[in-house]
Amino acid sequence: MTRNNSLFFRILSSKLFFIVFLLIVIYLAINVYGEFKKRSQVKKEISDLQMEIKDLEKENSDLLGLIGYFETDEYVESFSREKLGYKKPGEKIIIFTEDDSGIINYTEDVKNGKIKVANIKLWWNYFFK
Repeated sequence: MTRNNSLFFRILSSKLFFIVFLLIVIYLAINVYGEFKKRSQVKKEISDLQMEIKDLEKENSDLLGLIGYFETDEYVESFSREKLGYKKPGEKIIIFTEDDSGIINYTEDVKNGKIKVANIKLWWNYFFK
């Protein structure tokens, strides 16, 4: 039995065994490092995707709120007034335009036609009449 033990100890103490053992340890360390790096990359990608999900959910809720606003009577009324030119009975519509001279004028829709008045005259009438 001492002969087998001495052969075993000689193999363990040889330089070839040490080099092979060292190469195996280095190979395993490189593989473990590679797996650790891949795992950290996957964790980072997961956290980035979770942040993107939160951003998309916020954008989705904002869009749902906007859709809800577009379906309200208030929006339909303001859209029909601004874009389509509708008015309620008895209302006057005032349209502001800018001519080539840079002076802002307005036109007022009344029953007998449209009247065009200069901006300064509007302010004069506002304060003094």
